[in-house]
Amino acid sequence: YQRRVREAVVSTQSTGQSVSLAFHDLDRAPRKGMILQSPEYESYCVEEFTAEIYLLQHTSSSKLKIGFEATVFIESIRQKVEIVHMEKQITTGQKAKVKLKFVQYPDLISVGARLFFRNGRTKGMGTVCGLSKIRPL
Repeated sequence: YQRRVREAVVSTQSTGQSVSLAFHDLDRAPRKGMILQSPEYESYCVEEFTAEIYLLQHTSSSKLKIGFEATVFIESIRQKVEIVHMEKQITTGQKAKVKLKFVQYPDLISVGARLFFRNGRTKGMGTVCGLSKIRPL
C-alpha cells in the first residue's frame, strides 16, 4: 500500500499553517519540535536561563547548592536542568535567584514563564527572569 502525498512549492506561509522544510549545510541538525520564528519574537531558544525560585520541600539535613540537578517543567517542556550559579544556598521555605542550564539540549522559553522542578523529595517553583541567548542555526 502506497500513499500519495500532494506536494506544492510555495513562497510564503501564514500563521497556523504546517509546512515541511529541507535544510542543507547546517552545523546542527534540527530536531523534532523545533520552530521557525521571527527575530522580533519575545521567546528564545536558550541553554541557560535565570530564575527566581522558591523551595517548597527539601531534605532537612542539607541546602540546595550549585551542581544540583532536577527535572524542570516549563509549559510543555520537561527536561533536566543543573544549577550553575546561585546567589546563596537555600533550604525549605527560602527564595533565591539561580542560573539554570538545560542538560540535554536548548529549548524555547520566555521571560515570565512559570516553572516547577523536582528531584526525589525536593520540590520547588519559580519564574523565569532572564535568558542567555545562543547563536541561531
